[in-house]
This record gives sequence, C-alpha cells and structure tokens, in this order.
Amino acid sequence: MEINHFSHHHRLVLLDQETDTAQSPKHYCFGCEEAVEGPTYSCGKCRFFLHKKCAELPGEINHPLHHQHPLLLSTSPYGHAVRVICNLCRRKTRKTKGFVYHCSSCKFDLDLRCATHPQLVAGDFQKLQHFSHDHPLIFVQHIDFGKINSICSGCKRPMSSPFYCCPNCRFYLHKKCAELSPEVTHHTHQKHPLLLLAKAPLHGDMYYDGFVYYCSICEFGIPIRYTFVHEHQLEVVEETSTDESAKASCSRCKEPVLDSSFSSCGKCRFFIHEKCAELPLEVSHPFHLQHPLILHDDIWRKCNVCLEGNEFGYQCTSCKFNLDIRCAMHPQFVAGDLQKLQHFSHDHPLIFVEDIHEIESKEDVCSGCQEPMSTPFYCCPDCKFYLHKKCAETEFPLEINHPSHRKHPLFCLAKSPPHQEKCSCYLCKKSYKGFVYYCSLCEFGFKAADAFLQTVTTKIHEHPLIPFPTTNPFICNACGTDGYRFSFPYACCECGLMLHKDCVSLSRSIKITRHQHRLTHIYFFKEKKAKERECNICYEEVNVEFGSYHCSKCNYFAHVNCAIDKDLLEEEEEESQLSVSDDSTGDISCAFTVIEPGEIKHFAHEHNLIFSDRGLKDGQSCEGCMRPIATSFYYCEDCDFFIHEGCAKLLKKVRHWASKYSMELFFYVIFRCNYCWFWNSGFGYRCDKYNRTMCIRCHEILDSCTVDRHEHPLFFDHKYKGSCCGCGYDFNFMGSFRCKDKKCKFAIDYKCLVLPNTARYKYDDNHPLTLTFHDDHHQSQCYCDICEEDRDPNRWFYHCADCDVSAHPDCVLRQSPYVKLGKPFRFANYRQHPVTFVKIDFNPPKCNECDKPCRDELAIQCTVSDCNYVAHRDCLFFRELLHSDL
Repeated sequence: MEINHFSHHHRLVLLDQETDTAQSPKHYCFGCEEAVEGPTYSCGKCRFFLHKKCAELPGEINHPLHHQHPLLLSTSPYGHAVRVICNLCRRKTRKTKGFVYHCSSCKFDLDLRCATHPQLVAGDFQKLQHFSHDHPLIFVQHIDFGKINSICSGCKRPMSSPFYCCPNCRFYLHKKCAELSPEVTHHTHQKHPLLLLAKAPLHGDMYYDGFVYYCSICEFGIPIRYTFVHEHQLEVVEETSTDESAKASCSRCKEPVLDSSFSSCGKCRFFIHEKCAELPLEVSHPFHLQHPLILHDDIWRKCNVCLEGNEFGYQCTSCKFNLDIRCAMHPQFVAGDLQKLQHFSHDHPLIFVEDIHEIESKEDVCSGCQEPMSTPFYCCPDCKFYLHKKCAETEFPLEINHPSHRKHPLFCLAKSPPHQEKCSCYLCKKSYKGFVYYCSLCEFGFKAADAFLQTVTTKIHEHPLIPFPTTNPFICNACGTDGYRFSFPYACCECGLMLHKDCVSLSRSIKITRHQHRLTHIYFFKEKKAKERECNICYEEVNVEFGSYHCSKCNYFAHVNCAIDKDLLEEEEEESQLSVSDDSTGDISCAFTVIEPGEIKHFAHEHNLIFSDRGLKDGQSCEGCMRPIATSFYYCEDCDFFIHEGCAKLLKKVRHWASKYSMELFFYVIFRCNYCWFWNSGFGYRCDKYNRTMCIRCHEILDSCTVDRHEHPLFFDHKYKGSCCGCGYDFNFMGSFRCKDKKCKFAIDYKCLVLPNTARYKYDDNHPLTLTFHDDHHQSQCYCDICEEDRDPNRWFYHCADCDVSAHPDCVLRQSPYVKLGKPFRFANYRQHPVTFVKIDFNPPKCNECDKPCRDELAIQCTVSDCNYVAHRDCLFFRELLHSDL
C-alpha cells in the first residue's frame, strides 16, 4: 500500500508487520517523534518513517484548548530552522521534524501528545476562575514538561504536575499555589490578617515577585514561597534520641541541631532549629539601612560580611546585598553596637568585625595587602570592601622615607596611579590592586607590603638574603623568569644572586605527581656538550643557566613555576601507607595472597582463583577491566569469574600522576569514572580526599604518551583552555592531552583518548564500527544514523564502510559497554529487593521514577520475578558508589 503525504516529497510504502518489528526500535516517526512500532509508512530512499496513525491525522481540528480558531496540522509553521514550542507542555520539536497543530493568527501551537490527549480532546477538564488571571484556568493532572523552564506565576518556581494553566496566555500555576487560602494570619505580622494578592503594590524600592500575602495598612508583604518552612508536619524534639538526629544539622543555618531545641520531620531527613523556623521574613538591619532585607531560602549566595555562602539568608534584591543567618542575627550587629573607622582608602565608614566564625574562603582578599581575609577585620558590607585590622590601623603609615627613593617621601595610596601604556613596572605587569607607596613626582612606587622587608635565610641558599630594591628589570636566578622594574628582589652579596621575593620560600626538595622521585632545586646545570633541555611538564625549553628542579637519577628537568604548581605538588603521606611490592607474600599493597603456587585468594572474590595460560572462548571478559581475555588469567572453579593476570596483580594503594593523594583499589558493581565519564564495572582506583574515581583504562594512561590516532606524541596539560578535537566539548577542570609539536593544535580529553578503535552497535552486529576522525561529506549530508540528529563532519564518529552507517560515539556507546549485566546488587535508594543492570531493546517498560520508556539506555531492574520495578540508571543517579553485598 502506497500513499502521498504532505510531509514528504516521495511516495510512502506501508511496511509489513515483520519488517516493522525488526525496524521499530531503531527509527523514529517523523510526526510524533516516538520510536517506530506498529503499522508504519516508510520511504526507502530517505530513511523517512511515519506511523500509520500519524499519517491519518486530520489536517484541521477544533480543539477545546483553543476554541477561537481551528488548528492546522503543520511541520514547520515558523520555518525549517525554528523549533516549535508547545503552548501547554513547553516541549520543543526537532528542527526538521515533528507535527504540531498550529493557529497562525494567534501563534498557538500544540504538539501531538497534547493535541491528542484523551482528557483534553474530550474537553473533560476541571476549570477554575482564579483571581490572578482573566481567563478560566484548565486543570491538568499529569503532563511531562519539556526542557523549556516554565515558571509558576505564583511561587516563581519551575512547573511540575498537577497544575492549572491558560494555554493561550501561557499562564501556569501549581495546583497548591492555585488553591492557597485567600487570607491567613502569620506569626511575623500578627496585627492584621494578610490577603493573597497576585502582585503586591510598590512601596519604596521594595519589589515582590509572584503571589504575596499582603497587609495594605502596614505595607507589609510575604511572598508565598517563604510562607511555609516545610511541606510535612514537623514535631518538636525535646532531646536527642537517635544517632541520626545526633549527627544532623539544621536545614537552614547548617549548624548542628544539638545546639538548641529543634523540630524534625518523620517522613524525610529534615531538621530545623526552632529559632530558624521563627525568623522574621523581613528585617531592617544596621548593615543595610537603605532597604529592608527579605528572607530567602532558594538560591546560593555569598554573605557580604563573612564571605561564606548559604542558600538560607536575608537579601536586598535591589542592591544584591546578602547576609547569612549568623551575621544577620548576631547580637552585636542587630543592636547596632558597631565600632567604625573612616579610612583614607574608602569613601564609607568601615565596620569592625571580630567575634564571628572563621573565614574559610581563600578567594576574597584584603584590599590592602591582597592576602586572604581572616578575622578580625574592617569592612564595608555594601561595597564588599575588606581590610585586615592590622592593615587598617598600624601596618601602613600614610607617609614614609625609604632608602630605595631618597629624593622624596613616599605616600600610601589605595591603588597605583595609571602609568603609560606598555609600562614594564611590577605594578602594571602584575595588575596589582592593593595599597602602594608612591612618589607622584618621579612616578615611582611599589607594593606597600614590600616597604618593610627584612633580611631572611632560605632553604635554597646557604647565605642570608637582603632586600634589594631595583628600578631595572632582572632575571631571577632561582626560577629563570623575568623580574620587573620597581620590584623588591632579594640578593646575595657573596654569590651575586638575585631572587624574586616569592622564590625565597622555595623548597630545596619537592615531590610532584608527575615523577616517581623527589626533585632537587639547582641554580644551574653543567653539561659537557651543548644540549637543549625540555621541561617534562610543559615541554618548553629549560634554560640550564638558571634555576630549575632536577632529578639526578633520571635526568628529569622541570621549570620551577611548573613544578611548584599547587595541582602538581604531592601531599606528603606516611611511607608505610604506600609501600610497593612486586611479590605476593601478603604485603599491604598487594590485592591478593598466595595459597599455593598457581592459586590465590583475591579480595574481589569470595573463592580461591586458579591460574591459567590457556585461551578463552570469545565473549569472556575480565571482571576487573571488562575487556576480553586473550592472555594468561585467573579463574574460579566454582563460578563464572575470570580476571586478567595483570588485573589480579594491581596494587591496592598507589600514587598516580593525575592525583595529589594516594588512590586505593576497589571492586564495585558500577561506578562512573571522573576522568573519562564512562560507567564501569569491576576495578577502579579512588581518591578518598576528593571523592574521585578512576577506571583501569584511564589509570593505564601516562602523562606523556603516543596514540595511534595522532602522528605526534602527546602530553597532559592540566591548564589548557580550549575544545577537544574529538568531541568538540570545552575542556573542564580535568585538563587535556596536547600535542608536543608546538605548531600542532591537536588536543583531546580523557574520554576521546580511551574510545575503543572499534565498537559494535546492537542493530549492526554483522560489521564492527570503526572510529573515524573526519568526514569529507558536506555538512548537510552528515547525520547520526542512531539519533538522526546532525553530526559535525570535523568531529570523531563511528563508521561502517560496508553498510554506510555513521553515528556519534555517545550514541554507539550509550549502553555502557564496560558495565557487567545481570549481576545482582543492593541499591541504596531501592532497599526492598536486589536489583541488576539490564539492556532493554524491545517493548521498553516505563521508568517507575520518571514515567518515560526505558529505551536504548542502561536500566536498573528488580531481580524478583513478581516485582515490576524498573528505572533509568540516571533517574537513580547516586553520589556514593554501589557495592555488591550478595
């Protein structure tokens, strides 16, 4: 059977049931964008599919949601490059596909799911005439909202079902917001009842967004989002009776609940101090007299006084002024008993802050010395201006006479005056923002903290070093980099050395993550023959006539500034924790013990393992790395457990070049590598300090390596900024592998580096797909055969030349090839029965968490036969790793 359809320029053929069943999970209907199943029309030339029911949709309908005009069936009412957004669910169609019912007069659109929803088509919906909107609102019990963030007009939070809406006006209200009581009596304003308003009248500079409970007599308002502390009934706890509450902290101020009386929720882990539950929703605070401060509990903000961040605090939305609860309710601050100082460096009086919690932030610095803030200090909270107490009171006199400039006195300034363009002095080169001592007549100045330097002794030089102010550039003998005019180096008069002030504190010997031995600081390196030396970190030239770090055992060189990078300096740990052994005699670093020759007991398995050097049948994978076994291995005689000999001999605790701290071997049912971001089963290494995990494939990569997918050697650059040549994503904090050839701009991330050279996809088992690095076809002809989205021809993809199939790497590997299927385990968020990981290809059930089909993704399924629980892996995304306890 063939038809002509307005959505396609070729004739469409109805597929038979056998072909339809074979093709359905692979392709998607052009009309509804759902997976092809059931009777379907197809165009063999264009890989075009259309459900029979979608092909038979009426071209014009009268819909109860838009009774003003009929809606016409359309594919791209606003042009092929514009994605249509449904007026009801706010879901987007794809750029070049997807049917919508459209009203051109009103710019009203419904996607097929909303247009054909039985309840909505029948017009059998509850209506509500709400005071906040002119039109009746329609009640919708359940609809999945799209990626466009629809906001409730009442509480200004993202929408979710159930809800009321006016689709024509795109007006939405949560059900609970639409059914709020029109009048309440609140403990923060007991003089008069508060009336519910859609928008509060303006008074002064205050602005309330969304619905408010308002008293017009007192001009007092409370946004509805702050009316209630918790959705469940709270019980007052007189004394701690459980370990859970003993360790709990207040959900608002984050302090332990044991400090004072508190309330708790029996349904969830919610605790709150009574004093936090009774906080006023609006205060006038001495730190910000211009406007009242409103209590907020939804967005993370940094306090203007103590510089600590919290979701719960007071804010002035007009001025972006924030106070956390501890500062806002501090007795001294609330009383207005403030010691103030009028300092020359700031227009406003500074407030003295002493008795508050310790400042943990290292990002906020003193405006005087540019060092991290600490108590006590002076501040101007409105301007976010901070000074250490010593910097504000005694550290820097307003006028000094200094031996570096005997002509005129130097005056303390809040910042350096502007110099000429391309000035090479220290203040301009470093863009210094702190206090300076300056002579305006001579345009001479330096950092205020450098004015009082003293003679010092250092670990990297045997003689005392004295401050040696200079107006000329110089090269530091310790690190080999330039020194600037008007800076204060240290000098050794006996040796003729000049050092940056920061280089005085260099360590004589350091340990970095990139090398197995300690590095020693040297001022020069004697060579019999002229030879160019490279830094083994950045692979730029090292000038051996000046200082560097060196390993005499390996002839390893590193620039001083590369070696002392905080991300590379290794943290010291006890040597006993990191002992390395090549034998298997029970050393703490070994993962197994020898029972007898050829038999071991490994921590990853409950039975003894037997050694074998025979080959295995195809399909058997190592339980440690999930790769096929082709060499010698260990196996269990009692169960189906195989492990490479190399994986069995992995050390339990190691130092890795990518981690400042030691990493410990683990064996889990599933975990996500924080380097390549693949899901894995089996062995991995974990750094407990940063809660970071690494799979075995990433663990095997060296910081300097060669790969078959690039002609030059690569090295790891943890500071590189740019995008990956493989996938096009910008590099995150993990860094990238760059080409050592300085003219080559090749750089890739961990994920692309560990991509397998060949892979198989479930619908093309006849041929493996090969990793391909460039597509010579035009952009318009490049698309993914799996997701049917556009594909960048300059990015890596998998391709089968025999079948002419091309696909994104993420689409080919989306079912996590390194995850062990069928192994039962206990899941923290689902405690009733054991569960296991499964791949569901046909007739996918709906996820019990999100109510969407578990299609083409790794799913979690209950192992008990009469339990129908199934969920997407990502719907039960967990912070802690899963461990098999069966």
